[in-house]
Formats: sequence, structure tokens, C-alpha cells
Amino acid sequence: MVGNRAENLVDGHRTLPVLLADLAAARSTIHVSMFLFFNDPIGKEIEGVLCERARAGVKIRILVNLEKTEMGDPFSTGEEEMMEEDPDFPDDAMDVDALAHRLRNWGIKVLDSNLDFDKVPDTQDTKLSEQARLIKETSRMDAAHVDHRKVITIDGRIAYCGSANFGAQYLFHVPFDPAIEAHEEADRVRKANGPEPWWKWHDGFVRFEGPVARDFDAYFRERWVLDGGDDYGAVTTIGRMGPPSGIPVGAISLRANQPDNQPNHVREVFLECIAEAQKSIFIENPYVYQTAVVEELCAAARRGVRVDLIVPALKWNDNEFSQDAMQHEYPKLLDASVRVYEYQNHFTHLKMATFDERISIVGSANLNFRSMENDNDFELVARVESEEFARGINAEVRDADVPFSQKIEPGKVGFRARVRDPRTVFLVWRRLI
Repeated sequence: MVGNRAENLVDGHRTLPVLLADLAAARSTIHVSMFLFFNDPIGKEIEGVLCERARAGVKIRILVNLEKTEMGDPFSTGEEEMMEEDPDFPDDAMDVDALAHRLRNWGIKVLDSNLDFDKVPDTQDTKLSEQARLIKETSRMDAAHVDHRKVITIDGRIAYCGSANFGAQYLFHVPFDPAIEAHEEADRVRKANGPEPWWKWHDGFVRFEGPVARDFDAYFRERWVLDGGDDYGAVTTIGRMGPPSGIPVGAISLRANQPDNQPNHVREVFLECIAEAQKSIFIENPYVYQTAVVEELCAAARRGVRVDLIVPALKWNDNEFSQDAMQHEYPKLLDASVRVYEYQNHFTHLKMATFDERISIVGSANLNFRSMENDNDFELVARVESEEFARGINAEVRDADVPFSQKIEPGKVGFRARVRDPRTVFLVWRRLI
């Protein structure tokens, strides 16, 4: 597919203004598939733009997990605590029902993506009907499976794909200082009566422009219809007013998985890219411990490929159990000469990978059991062919983050990491993380 461009938007202060401008310029459709959408200052800022566009006649559809947002997600993002400490925000950031009600009052269609597999989709599309059947047969309980995708499409021409949700930890206007611990930085801002007194995550999106936006929207349509939405068909592409944004890229292929007991296409594209790498692999991801992925990374390192892996440190990881699972793999990775770094001071929630400075994978997928097994969550990633784009990720993410990370040395792997194997200690949780 030719004519596509991509722009890597690392961290909220780079993502938010670009996203708000794109939303404000929408003329036909806005489709949002978001795992979490908080009723906090950033959520309300996005809401304001969406409502203004709805008043202008733009058709807007939003998929969001209302239950998990109200929870702050199953393992707690700290959203509720963070907003309670903001003296300028009196509302309940977790009240996503109020947010959804306001959006619907402006004619915006909002569906809860917290899955109900008993639904029969209202569509004549035999492919979607078959998907619904497979998902219903595969899923053991609705709550164990979530739509974890983060995708936005605008006018059939622009698409965002990445790891950030809609909320103050993910998207913001004031950049954080990677050299200062997140909570300490937030306390300083709060005491100085500064803006955005929140602890901020290292996160982001990739912005795509071109024909691939319609491919992203096709995946949104599938999920929308399966969750009970109207089958609106294919979106119309609205031409751009002004010059295009981003760098030209080569082939882009989208890979998705869902709980349907079929091969996991997201896992397979990662394994293929790792196996084919000849010179270098870089991965930054908050949860890296799925068995096949770890083994393939070790095999690549043993055949002489430079493998750099950046993950969160325990203090800042939002999921201690996942950190245990990941640290348990450290000895194996280090024995194979994989370079493992733990990002300090802020939680890195980025999900990016490059291979031989030529291929990149970006999207919502973690490298854990939930995202990489055959029958768990809904995920979506983009495989991008472009040396310039891959080198940009290496420069803006890998080379920028290593100085703020601690390299894990073979002789310093803690006792905790060596003895706590979640596959044997907490087997019942394997399907839930």
C-alpha cells in the first residue's frame, strides 16, 4: 500500500496537541476505540472537542470499557488517588457513566466494550457473524476478556494506534522530567501551584495518514458491530486541507487477535520479526514474559543479534505480579546476552519494537500471556516497513531512554526474581494478566 505517512508521538505533551487538532478538524467521522476514558481534566478536554464536532454534524462513535475505567483498570492506574490530590479538580475522575451520558446527549454514540458474548450482532456480514460465533464458543467468561485496543480514525484518512488511554497520566500538555521521580515531580508542581500536578507515564501513539486509515477503521467496524453497534459499512475518505504530516513509509500491515481460539496473529508477527532479525532488535514494553517471545529473543541474541529490552522498574510498574513474571525471565535473557534495562522514575507504558532498523511494530499489545495467547484479549498492532521510521524510534525511544534506565547485570538478579515463577506459584492467574 503506497501513500502512507507515519509520525511517532512519544509522550503526552507531543501526542495531545496533535490529536486535539486532528479531532477539531474532522469533517465526516470520528471513531474511537479506547480501553480507558477517564472523566478527568484531559478526558474532559477531549470530550469538549468531540462535542463541538458532534454539533457540527460529524458522526462520532466511541467504544470504551466503562467497567474497567470505573475501576481504574483491574490493577489500578492510580487515577483516583492522583485526581484526589489535584486541588483544582473537584469531580470524580472515575465517573465514566457521567462522561458517557454527556457525550450521548450531544448525539455521540457510545458503546461499552466490556464484552457480552451472548449478543447476536445485527449485521448481514457473514464474516462478522462467524467471528461472533467463534468468540462465543471460545470465551469462558466475559470478564476475563477485554478489548485492549487503542485506535482512533478520523475522516477515513487519519489513524492513531498506540498504547495510551484517554486520561491525565497518558496525555498532557506539560512534559515530565525523566530525571525526577514521578510522584516527587507531581508534589513539587502541586506545592508551587503549577499546572497538571499529576504523576505522568511514558506513553504515546503513532499517527498514520493515508489509505491505511481505512484498514484501521475496518477493525473498528468489526468491534463496533460485534458490541451491538450499527453496521455503518465502509467510511468515506475526506481529503486533507493542507500539506500531509509525518514521514513517508513503505508497506504497513495490521495484525489483530481476539478470543476466538484461532492462531494469535499478533504473537506470530512478533515471532517472525524476531526470528528474521540479523543485526538488531529493540523492544520497549511494560510486560515481557510470554514464553515463546522470551525464547525467540534468547535465540536471536545467541546467533549474534544485538537485543535491547527496556521494561519498567518494580517501583513504577502498575502490576507487581507482572513484574514478578518478567523478572523471573531475567536470568534466561541475561544468559543469552540480551541487554535488559529497567526504566526509572516514571512508568513506561510504551509498546514499540524495531528490527534491523528497518521494520517496526507499534500498537496496544503487551508481550505477556493476555496479549500473546490464543484466547484472551483483543489487540491490534501495525507492522511498518521504513528505515527512517525505525531509526526514528531507536533515536527517540531507545537512545533517549537508556540513560534514564538501570542496566540489569547477570550477577545482580535478585532472589525474588529467581524463585517466583508465576507459572507454578499462581497458575490460576495465568489467564488474567
